[in-house]
Amino acid sequence: MDNPETAKTGIFQDWHANEGSPKGRFVMLFFRLCQRIRRLPSGLWILGSPVLGLYVLLVHWIMGIEIDYRSDIGAGLCIRHGTGLVVHPDVRMGVACILRQGVTIGDRLPRKGVPVLSDNVNVGAGALILGPIRVGEGAVIGAGSVVINDVAAGSVVAGNPARTIRHEA
Repeated sequence: MDNPETAKTGIFQDWHANEGSPKGRFVMLFFRLCQRIRRLPSGLWILGSPVLGLYVLLVHWIMGIEIDYRSDIGAGLCIRHGTGLVVHPDVRMGVACILRQGVTIGDRLPRKGVPVLSDNVNVGAGALILGPIRVGEGAVIGAGSVVINDVAAGSVVAGNPARTIRHEA
């Protein structure tokens, strides 16, 4: 997932994934720009630090969407509404995932570690995905769910704590 080419190809896939969502398009375009700045060779990224600071100011503080530009996020991330969205900087996320408002993806103390989301994961509004867990490809996390255990590929989970309610082949 941590491929330098992701930022290049990701811009177009992110743009398409956020069709009809100007906020999502703006955030993902700015996110990929910041990723490219951070990947500049031998300290040249410091020249782009004003852009990185502007990203934090606009996206984190004003828009209320905390997706760190150092995060490893695959192409085609779709942000639906997004306000109150928090993604830990160490989270790894595959391609074509969908995140909605009020979602938190991060660590769960005292158990250190963060989730890894595979490709095509669909996360409902207000869901919490916490701790060193894996969410399999094509999984669906129901709105308001609290996920603290691994989720199998193709599963639909919901509840607090989240339980599998359906498994799609």
